Amino acid sequence: MIPLFHPVWADADPEDIAFADQHAAHGNFRAWAQLTAHTRTAHTRTALARTGRPRVDQELLRWAFSRLA
Repeated sequence: MIPLFHPVWADADPEDIAFADQHAAHGNFRAWAQLTAHTRTAHTRTALARTGRPRVDQELLRWAFSRLA
């Protein structure tokens, strides 16, 4: 379901989605919305560009987790 929720998750590795759910979203769609807002920020896009990563991965997810309230 999450890959259909937002393009940032569309090509994410299923293991990374499970990691995000386990560590931040906990099966809660509101938490997924908050996490998605942080993973699609300019900072994340900049981090992806600087690292040459094609998509969100666990390292970038950890960064996003640190910004969640």
